[in-house]
Amino acid sequence: MKENKYTVKVTPKAYEDMDRIYGYITNELHNQSAADDLLMKIETGILRLRIFPFSCSFVKDEMLKEKGYRKLTVENYIVFHLVRKDEKEVIVMRVLYGKQKFQDLI
Repeated sequence: MKENKYTVKVTPKAYEDMDRIYGYITNELHNQSAADDLLMKIETGILRLRIFPFSCSFVKDEMLKEKGYRKLTVENYIVFHLVRKDEKEVIVMRVLYGKQKFQDLI
């Protein structure tokens, strides 16, 4: 059977975003279990992109949409990613709080 899974790559900036989110929830909100749960949900969502790379919609911002950015929403956070069909890969670019202005951060 032909392998249809895509490779998922996470940029250093996206890893920094997840570390910052985890640190904020753990240290500022003093809720490590919530931080653990959220990161597990984010990681699970990212891993699902290996099998369903086109399951997420494009972002609404026209400039980012033209570049191919898609969004995976996990609770109050958005995982911004690109799908490279020819390379069969998904690149996670950023993981940001959904209510912040993200256009200048990507």
